[in-house]
Amino acid sequence: MRKLIQAKILGAALLLLFLTTGGRAQTPPPTVSIAKENVSVEQVLKEIERLTNYTFFYNNGDFDLKRIVSVAAVRKPVSEVVRQMLPDCSCRFENRRIILVKDAAPQRQTVKGVVKDEKGAPVIGATVLVTDAGQTRGISTDMNGSFTLTLPALTAEAMLEVSFIGFDTYKSAVGSRTFFDVVLTYAQQSIDEVVVVGYGVQKKANLTGAVATVSQKELKDRPVSNVGRALQGVIPNLNITYGSGLPGAETNLNIRGVASINGSGAPLVLIDGIERGMNDIDLGEVENISVLKDASATAVFGAKGANGVIIVTTKSGQEGKPKMDFSFSTGFAMPINTPKHIDSYRTMSLMNVAKMNDQLFDSLTSQADLAEYRRPSSRLNALRYPDVNWLDEMTDSFASTINANFNIQGGTRFVKYFASVGYAHEGSIFKGVNDGKIDSRYYYNRFNFRTNVDFNVTPTTVVSFKLGGNVGIKNKPQPQDGDDGMWKYIFGSSTAKYPMYYPSWVLEEVPDLDYPGVVEDRLISEADQTTGNPYYQMMRGRFIQLTDSKLFSDIILNQKLDFITKGLSVQGKVSLSTYYKYTTLRTEYDRPAWYLDFSKIGSGENPWRRTGDNGYLYVPNPVYTTAGNALQDGYYLDLYYDLSLNYNRTFGRHNVTGLVLFNRQEQDKGSDFPYYNEAIVARATYDFAHKYLVEVNMGYTGSERFAPGNRFGFFPSGAVGWVVSEERFFEPLKPWFSKLKLRYSQGLVGSDYANNRWLYMSEFSKDGNGHIVEDKIANSSVQWEQAMKRDLGIEMGFLNDELHLSVDLFDEKRTNMLVEPNVTMLVGTQYKVVNRGSMKKHGIDIELGWNDRTKSGFNYHLTALLSLNENRITNYEDAPYAPDYQKEAGKAYMGQTGGMSVVDSGYYENVNDIHNYPAYSDNWLYVNIGSYKYLDYAVDGSLNSQDLHAIAGSQYPPVSCSFRGGFEYKGLEFNMLWTADFGKYVNYNNSWEIEFTKGDYRASKSQLDYWSPTNPDANHATLVFGGSSGHPMYSWAGTTGAGSTMMLEGRTWRKADYLSLREVYLAYTFNAKRLRQKVGFRSLSLYLTANNLLTFTPLIEGDPASTTFTTGFYPMMTSVKLGVKIGF
Repeated sequence: MRKLIQAKILGAALLLLFLTTGGRAQTPPPTVSIAKENVSVEQVLKEIERLTNYTFFYNNGDFDLKRIVSVAAVRKPVSEVVRQMLPDCSCRFENRRIILVKDAAPQRQTVKGVVKDEKGAPVIGATVLVTDAGQTRGISTDMNGSFTLTLPALTAEAMLEVSFIGFDTYKSAVGSRTFFDVVLTYAQQSIDEVVVVGYGVQKKANLTGAVATVSQKELKDRPVSNVGRALQGVIPNLNITYGSGLPGAETNLNIRGVASINGSGAPLVLIDGIERGMNDIDLGEVENISVLKDASATAVFGAKGANGVIIVTTKSGQEGKPKMDFSFSTGFAMPINTPKHIDSYRTMSLMNVAKMNDQLFDSLTSQADLAEYRRPSSRLNALRYPDVNWLDEMTDSFASTINANFNIQGGTRFVKYFASVGYAHEGSIFKGVNDGKIDSRYYYNRFNFRTNVDFNVTPTTVVSFKLGGNVGIKNKPQPQDGDDGMWKYIFGSSTAKYPMYYPSWVLEEVPDLDYPGVVEDRLISEADQTTGNPYYQMMRGRFIQLTDSKLFSDIILNQKLDFITKGLSVQGKVSLSTYYKYTTLRTEYDRPAWYLDFSKIGSGENPWRRTGDNGYLYVPNPVYTTAGNALQDGYYLDLYYDLSLNYNRTFGRHNVTGLVLFNRQEQDKGSDFPYYNEAIVARATYDFAHKYLVEVNMGYTGSERFAPGNRFGFFPSGAVGWVVSEERFFEPLKPWFSKLKLRYSQGLVGSDYANNRWLYMSEFSKDGNGHIVEDKIANSSVQWEQAMKRDLGIEMGFLNDELHLSVDLFDEKRTNMLVEPNVTMLVGTQYKVVNRGSMKKHGIDIELGWNDRTKSGFNYHLTALLSLNENRITNYEDAPYAPDYQKEAGKAYMGQTGGMSVVDSGYYENVNDIHNYPAYSDNWLYVNIGSYKYLDYAVDGSLNSQDLHAIAGSQYPPVSCSFRGGFEYKGLEFNMLWTADFGKYVNYNNSWEIEFTKGDYRASKSQLDYWSPTNPDANHATLVFGGSSGHPMYSWAGTTGAGSTMMLEGRTWRKADYLSLREVYLAYTFNAKRLRQKVGFRSLSLYLTANNLLTFTPLIEGDPASTTFTTGFYPMMTSVKLGVKIGF
């Protein structure tokens, strides 16, 4: 019975299934293959009906069936093909019917709100974002701070985010809310951002002084290893020059130009508040750099801050897990702006022209010899008539450079730490020798180390230990004229007078009769009048390796005294700096040098002669390389300590800070009596609601140079500021005019810079006869050099500070300058410096920048800096009866009072011209048609030193500017820096402009454009040959070791404007999340950098960034580096 009932139930189920499926099995949705172009939707539907035997059902008003479409499908479901034509359509299948249904409109949700600041003012242009299900939609607030967003239906996870520059970001879940009343709070990192100033920090928003800062972010991408060079182009009116491209060479800096005659133009450099060298630290150690320009910022430093102050702050530990960073770069450097090689044939041809002008016909180079110079007939004649390109022969194509740094940072509540080690290598382009005994290569290696540790001993007590330093190893040959001597030889040596050396094959062809059978390379002893053989100087066997060691240690104790009054603290600091330089390796061996007399070859006489030959058989001495620790000059030990009382407290909208500090410095230099300095410093600041700012500073500084009555100097300063953009009446101008700040400062600073220490005491020494004599008479009334500085600053921001403009107008009047007195011979002795100089300068600093981020995440920035400087000496210790036009007073500092100009065409054009116009020489042999026609400035019918006069220009440029720009996008980063100087002049003397100096067989590019009857518009006079004493056309007003005393405008005194592509930086940073997942790195960047790529200048040759071209100097270098940065 049970089985029968089960069978009946099963049969009923099968019958029900049959009826609901139309009596047959369920079929899958149909597919179709179709290809139609430019047909209506209706035609496509009919074709699908034909291919599938299905029929479409739909409401005519729901769809546009006349729309033209193109369809291509191979075995695709009909529903997909329909969706392709009708995106808002769904298909439902019933038997052989396809029912087209229009999709229901999606649900929408509206979110509204208003955004205000803490004062209730609307925040215009705030960014409002709603993020939900991985999608973000946004809008900006209007003029009333309002926003409205209409969105698809949101999930419970939807978040609202409101942000604006200078405010903390607001975040909230949307939920069921439809209106948001958002109040943005000021971002603490914006208001409370601090800047390092003298003996402390101040809030950036409250600064009233002219202080510029460079952050670690700006420094990390600079493609340089020198901290000084990293500042180029980023601080308005911080002027940087390079004396040399020599490995290990330092930079020269001045702030807002030079303001003192006595050469004390360098700013004070402080590392963590202690006076130390800026180039002694690794860039990887630096947290930020502050540049203090005006009196308000520098008065607390007394005498040392007269020329501005640069404060470098090193990194400190941060609470959190250890973070490690490693960077490495390697590359090459090539010399740039090197002098043009003038081949020996052309040099000797030019010399013939010069000698013919001077009627030296008996010493002309014959045409046969000229032909040998042009194309030597044998390899022996190639040495007799050489053409030596000293630059190519003595240097490699490039020099190696390496930089590396590893640092770790982290800490806990109790201890925070930062440690760093760095390495820098600078190779040289010079080809040196390293044979195990003699190492005449140039190179410089530097190892840096630093450890900064802060202990929170108690909640109110912090003890900090800072230990840093470096070890530098410099290796170099020892040419006769110092570090730049080698380059002097390369530039000054003749291309035609002697070969580089005698190869060994010469002895096979021309045996040495005194040393038969000897086959060797031989050095050459021949030399010019002013230079030696560069190859001999490099290879003769003399080299020195110097090791310098610097160690810096600081201990700092900071104790809060809130139990006395809130905001009060006391700090003490003790610092010890040591510097030692040792000679670690040295060789003073001189290899023999030889002279080959080509005229004696084949005569039976020995054509070889050894330099210093005394008639005895020469046996080489053994080479001794001395290893030792011979102490060099310049070592010092510097002890500094200070004690300060600090106060920082806020009373509602009133902010008050105060500082009182005492410091003392004792510096032991070599065997000198210790140097002592001490000062008392005070500062007070007040601001109301970040709108009205007042600052007062005072420095009371003592110096050992002055007599007890003048020993201490008092240097006060004051500053006021007004942040106009914080006023309510300014609110309607925002955000397009988002910031306006006005500030003014004025103060007195001093300087005690002088060449002698105790100016109030006489100095005595022993003369050649053993008598005790007085050297310089004391000046008991000498006192501080003083400078009154003023600065008016305007800071503006537009479009929420995306565009910012900063303008500073400054001036300085310096009086009582310490200068050497002009004493007549009747006195019979010399005096120490006197207070008889004064000088003024003024100028403008302008910085214009734009920073923006597009919606796609493309960040870009553009910054232009412009600096205008003008200085003038208003009083100077000029010669008593000198004419006004030759006095320094009234002229620009480092200008030319010994200048000269030419008249008419610039040259004597015929014989009558020579006899009817004053000449520079009474000997007509030295005056030629085509010689310079100098201006008779004194109008006395003769040319002499009284005709020298002031001409335009200074070695310090009155206009400096820079432009830097770059972008960041999806890990790709690019930055570039251009710099330019305008109005700068250089001393273009000696062989750069004067041909065949002192008889040297050397010509330069300038002399190629010489006057001749066929070239009357030349820029150079007709050529002359003055021999060892120099030619009167250049020496008529006197000579110095640098060449002619007379500075001829446009020739020996040349304009050196330039525009240079100083830096390029290209980097790619990989995705941090993927890096951590795959290799465990926190960050990874690859980068390519280049320095000094392009220079545009009217200067005929040489580097326009240099200040003088009197002799040769190590060239500046173009460098290219490839590097990697890894964060762990």
